[in-house]
Amino acid sequence: MKNQERISVKLSKFHTSLTLSLKALVDERRASGLPVYDFGLGETKGELAPYIREAGRQAFDEGQTMYSDPAGLPELRAEVLKWLGIEEEYPADSVVITAGAKQALFNVFLAICNPADAVLLDAAPWVSYQPLATAAYGFPVMVIPARGDANRLKCDPADLKRNLRMRPHAKIFVLNNPVNPTAQLYSLPEIEELLHICVEHEVFFVLDRLYWRIIFDGAAYPSPIVNPDTRRWLIQIDGMSKNFRRTGGIRIGWSVAPGDVARAMVNLQSHYTAGPARPAQCAALAAIRHSYEPGLPGELQDKRDLLHKEAEGMPWVKIWPSPATFYSFWDVRSTFGKKTPKGERIEGSTDLSEYLIKEGGVITASGAAFMQEGYLRLSFATEVETIRDGMAAMRRGLEALV
Repeated sequence: MKNQERISVKLSKFHTSLTLSLKALVDERRASGLPVYDFGLGETKGELAPYIREAGRQAFDEGQTMYSDPAGLPELRAEVLKWLGIEEEYPADSVVITAGAKQALFNVFLAICNPADAVLLDAAPWVSYQPLATAAYGFPVMVIPARGDANRLKCDPADLKRNLRMRPHAKIFVLNNPVNPTAQLYSLPEIEELLHICVEHEVFFVLDRLYWRIIFDGAAYPSPIVNPDTRRWLIQIDGMSKNFRRTGGIRIGWSVAPGDVARAMVNLQSHYTAGPARPAQCAALAAIRHSYEPGLPGELQDKRDLLHKEAEGMPWVKIWPSPATFYSFWDVRSTFGKKTPKGERIEGSTDLSEYLIKEGGVITASGAAFMQEGYLRLSFATEVETIRDGMAAMRRGLEALV
């Protein structure tokens, strides 16, 4: 057997998650005493809320460490619907609790896709959509906006219809709203028109709403209307990792789906994780049962404003607005063809990202990981000092290009 035949073909098509690799890079630089300004991994900082911590501790103290229902704790499933404001539209058995939102997405792809079914992705898809779809034997296809930058990489109804005509075997359209990496926010009319098209074509609309509480400038989240028509084709994905402080490692997510899809995912999950850990589910229950504290979105809005202020006039880049999430999306195509002080040529966004790390310890995520060459994503869910000092280092690095 040849070495390349030892690993499945589907897994050979992708690599380790870039964003998690960046976290390892940050740890390595810090351990070596090198300067590091971390704008890479999208992870909330601060202290874990005491009521979340106490709920997990109490579950361990009470010995809640046995198997649970593969679909998740019944009380957590019911609370998820209240958290999302859709308790009147769905029964609790539409909810499946998972080991993070990634597993919820993977469950969806595995439950719905037949080999080579097309999975349509937003114009700047999150880094794990393509690998997860591929591992489920789906065929991931990015929906490219016909209007390009004028549309800020948003998919409009004409884009979606065009792709559905071209790919009659499409089964799923995945939309992250708010969008990671671009920080864009689709409006309610935009969401509902895309959902209507999916219903019309009998394609599942998978709405990944993981950042739905991180909305700025007084805006509200555009939750789609659920009715008998949309309920059959709408799947919503959410979880703990973004809307609370320091909860990414708790690894709890959930999906809300039509009954037949939910049952298929529970059947699947019963065989490969048997449901998430009970103490983690108890922590999640405490989090979403508690009244939501607006402090995190307010703090992140202040950091967004600070980053944009410190980045004002930055050479060679165009910075997009950030109405939601905790990302800033930068168009860096004007740096292509420039040379570093060492004479190295910047050929793409990955080259620029690597140069900024070596030159000043500034960690960013290359747009290539999100299928959008020519951009960088920066997370401003970091310390104020990191934003100030990191933007100064970024400016020095860009000014040095010739």
